[in-house]
Amino acid sequence: MNHKSLNQLLCAATVNVRFREVLLHDPAKAIASGYFDHSFSLTPEERDLVVGIQAQGLEDFAAQVYHWISGNGFDGNGHNGNGHNGNGRNGHNGNGKGQKRGLAASPDSLVDLYRAPALAHA
Repeated sequence: MNHKSLNQLLCAATVNVRFREVLLHDPAKAIASGYFDHSFSLTPEERDLVVGIQAQGLEDFAAQVYHWISGNGFDGNGHNGNGHNGNGRNGHNGNGKGQKRGLAASPDSLVDLYRAPALAHA
C-alpha cells in the first residue's frame, strides 16, 4: 500500500501553518475539512491512526505515522502492537520484516499543495 493520502496530509501540514495546527489539535476536523479543494481518501485504518495521534509538533506526528507504516506497532491509540509487528502482515513469510514504506511525497503532490492559495497567507 502506498499511503498516498497520508503523504498528502503530511505535505499539506508541512506547507500550511493553519492546516498543521488543526491537524495537531483536531485531526478529525482536519481530515473532514480537507485542504482547500483537496479531500483525503484515507482508509479506515489510516483515519484511525491519524485521529489517534497525539503529537506536539509535526515532526512527532510524522514519526508516529512512519512508525505505523513501517510496521513497528503504533495503533493510533498510543499503544505499541497494532498487529503489524511480527505477524508478517507487513513482511514476507510471516517474519514481520517487510519493506519499510516511506512517506516520500511525489513531486506532483508537493507542487499542487504548494500552489494552494492560502500559502500566501501562511
